[in-house]
Amino acid sequence: MLLWVDGILKFLASGWRVSQCRIVFDSWWDALNLELRVFYGIGIIALLVLLLQLALSVFGGMDEHDFDHAGDHSSGLSFFSIRGVTAFFVGFGWSGVIALNAGWGLIPAIAVGMTVGVTLMLGIFLLMTSMLRLQSSGTLDFANAVGKIGTVYVTIPAGRKAGGQVEVLLQGRLTMADALFRGEAPLSPGTKVTVVEKIGHSTLIVEPL
Repeated sequence: MLLWVDGILKFLASGWRVSQCRIVFDSWWDALNLELRVFYGIGIIALLVLLLQLALSVFGGMDEHDFDHAGDHSSGLSFFSIRGVTAFFVGFGWSGVIALNAGWGLIPAIAVGMTVGVTLMLGIFLLMTSMLRLQSSGTLDFANAVGKIGTVYVTIPAGRKAGGQVEVLLQGRLTMADALFRGEAPLSPGTKVTVVEKIGHSTLIVEPL
């Protein structure tokens, strides 16, 4: 009986703490001007997305992605990848907050945010490019991807046109490879697909589930 009462008291206490935190947050948020709210909103949301990506990297096996090399042709990793865009908004939002809190005007804060955001996006792109090129040494056998389920990362055009990419768990790591689709409608990012064939060094033929 005492344990049951103690549990109720702890539950009520935790609810009170959450309520107090919300009051503090609401007071802080209400004191911000519109410009700071916008920058804080962008920065907080982008940071949460970034933390989610990191969590997927740790618990979901998301790792560096792989280039597909056919001669001198790379896989065409997009500069505007999900990770790159997230890094841009993290840099844009939080550097804008810092600039405004330092007493700078809105236009300089936007300029600083854009500069930092683009710099972070470029850094992510160069880092991924470097790691993917290191992975292209041939340690992965993409034939092992046949029969596995993957996720479209970059839109896969219809009619076996190049440019699409898919993420698939290969030899214990989440790997990105060029992908082709024989169908008549493109496959959008996030679509679950099955790898049905490998052509060339690491290009995969996929079909939607």
